[in-house]
Amino acid sequence: MLENQLSRYGAITREIPYLAPGAKVFLVSDSDDTTVGPLNLGAEFPVDKDGIARVYTTIQAASNAAAANRGDVAAVLPGYDHTLARNDTWSTAGIHIIGIGAAQNRPTLRFGAATDQIDVAANYVHIKGLRFLADADSVTIGLDLDTGFGGSHVENCVFDWDSNAQNFVTMLRNGQDNVVINDNQFRAEDTAGTQVGILLRQGLYPTIKDNFFYGQFDSVGSAAATAAGAIVTDTTGVVSSGIRIEDNTIVSSDTAAALLINIDGALAHRGIAVGNKLATYDTATADTAQVAFGSVLALNNQMITRDSDVQQSIVSTRLMRGVLDSG
Repeated sequence: MLENQLSRYGAITREIPYLAPGAKVFLVSDSDDTTVGPLNLGAEFPVDKDGIARVYTTIQAASNAAAANRGDVAAVLPGYDHTLARNDTWSTAGIHIIGIGAAQNRPTLRFGAATDQIDVAANYVHIKGLRFLADADSVTIGLDLDTGFGGSHVENCVFDWDSNAQNFVTMLRNGQDNVVINDNQFRAEDTAGTQVGILLRQGLYPTIKDNFFYGQFDSVGSAAATAAGAIVTDTTGVVSSGIRIEDNTIVSSDTAAALLINIDGALAHRGIAVGNKLATYDTATADTAQVAFGSVLALNNQMITRDSDVQQSIVSTRLMRGVLDSG
């Protein structure tokens, strides 16, 4: 189909409606699809007139081939399954890394060792539709939005575990300004658990919105965080301002020492936590000990615990309304 390349790329751009004029599209797929087999992407999408290959077997290679701030896209095809076995660094500014596929067919990146990690070391990187899978015990960090950059956007991704005792210590760590983290799922294994879903290392104006957290966020332990929790600030001593934690759903399956939102009270972090739905199966820990907003103001968050069938509202940082238990 080489004579019909415009149509072939057109089929892909329907999945990427924000493709910029002049941007290049790079395809990422398993090796059996890139050179042979029914897809044979290397033949369908040959090297372009600039001498640049369009088909790769790793996101890292596609990111390296892209040009900064051109709006290039690395489209990761359905069913892609890649084990990192390294520390990858996605460092092309303005790139869109888009997973095409859903549910179990979502492109997957496996973290097969505790030291495997993905760093985002560029401005305005957009990551969508990928599955980050802990395939080893206590993977230190899944996705790290590095300090010194800004404007990354992580959406519609899944942070997941493969089997018992395989987990992330921290699923996503942010050190950038003007970050948006929305519409993702953070799944912590019920037995071994994860320490942190999202760790706010530093950064101005982070938005954490419409995410779903489920599982245990307490078991691994790390000196890099104030404490465990689905959403946590760390102990670097860097104050974050303009924090927006909105409309997230957090379900802790832990039956003891459940931690949901945990903002360091020793630092003057500023922002708002509004409209979050908090649920915990912990019947031992006091309700007031399961959520800590620090200096972040809270408004219209709702909390339900296993030992109460009455909806409970956290209406401000210091005042709760509803049926609460003290132990």
